[in-house]
Amino acid sequence: METKNLTIMFTDLKGYTSKTSNSTRQVCMDLLDRYEYIVTPIFKRYDGEIIKEIGDAFMVAFESPTNAVLCGIEIQEEIFRYNSIVNKENRLRLKVAINSGEVQIRKNDIYGEAVNIASRLESAVEVDDVFLTDSVYLSMNKSETPPAFYVGPYKFKGIPERVNVYKILGENTQVTMVKRKRKKRGIKKAIKIVLASAIIITLGVLILGNATAIENSIETLTIYLNNIFII
Repeated sequence: METKNLTIMFTDLKGYTSKTSNSTRQVCMDLLDRYEYIVTPIFKRYDGEIIKEIGDAFMVAFESPTNAVLCGIEIQEEIFRYNSIVNKENRLRLKVAINSGEVQIRKNDIYGEAVNIASRLESAVEVDDVFLTDSVYLSMNKSETPPAFYVGPYKFKGIPERVNVYKILGENTQVTMVKRKRKKRGIKKAIKIVLASAIIITLGVLILGNATAIENSIETLTIYLNNIFII
């Protein structure tokens, strides 16, 4: 049996199983068609080989860990753009999980622990982000990929050792979007503080001539602005 080191990606649609119970067959087929229309060209662009489709899931193999990660990021960003222009009921939510390792190749299919870990990871992670194991993280070209942060060790059924998992911080991933929202709230708060401080400073100068009030206002303003803009 032929063996090879490959990077394996699993993608999976959130909520598809429940839709099959609550929607017509045509609605379900349209959903899968939209999903396939978005992801298939991106797989090809990064030299990913579709090994199989399992319902609403794709299993894709890559020669390059870096290509696999970049592919996953582009898929999530394309899904993000798609969701921004369609009605809520037509939006897609996607999991992407990636692992690298030795696989066995037989009759155009791949097997082995590396495949099992990728599959288990996909089942365990959140939607809208790109998750990868340390085997991918350690071998990908970090100068070509966005930053990743360590999520922690995962214990998977049938896998003897814990697997270290990372999450990519892409432009439109959940973590980045949350951080962006917090920063917007912080900027609004900063504007209020600036206005309040300006009033206090003006009163201190024009009415009280109070240098202490002026110094305290400037110090408070500086502290808040530092907290907001240091990431």
